[in-house]
Amino acid sequence: MISVNWEKLLGEFADLSTSYSALPAYLAKKYLVAALRNAIKEAKGPQLLRKNTPPAGTRRGRRRAGEKRSTGDLRRAVTTKAKWIGRNRDGFAVAGLGYKYGHESRKAIWLEFGTTRIAGRKMVEKTFDSIRNQVAAGLSRSLASSLEAAVRELESGKNPGMSKRGRAAGL
Repeated sequence: MISVNWEKLLGEFADLSTSYSALPAYLAKKYLVAALRNAIKEAKGPQLLRKNTPPAGTRRGRRRAGEKRSTGDLRRAVTTKAKWIGRNRDGFAVAGLGYKYGHESRKAIWLEFGTTRIAGRKMVEKTFDSIRNQVAAGLSRSLASSLEAAVRELESGKNPGMSKRGRAAGL
């Protein structure tokens, strides 16, 4: 999981942090979340996790009778998720790489950590270890491009944000 709070960014993100804080909160949240998600995608995180995920039906190198050589539902369930946690500027953006919710997600947990019968395969851990530096290197580039897009959206007036009635109601 990667998380960023723009008020606590240090080093090379200081200028970006002040630029994001100058934006309206709804735009800053939207584009900060998008930047984190894009940083993971640019580092080829989903593709690498699919590669590290074992094919469907592999049981100690064997397949059941009639099984196809499919990569399986588990590999298709790989996704990148990003969301905002908290309210306005008090919150932070979180992005993660994993599996879609459902049966495939449970199967991934069993394979990742193991059960009483099988040893853990550490597929997600291997993926995060291999993309960590690429995500960190691409994050500033992704934040800068998202900031440019946010400024363009603000100048275009396409999305004026919350109406006065909504602000008065506290929505």
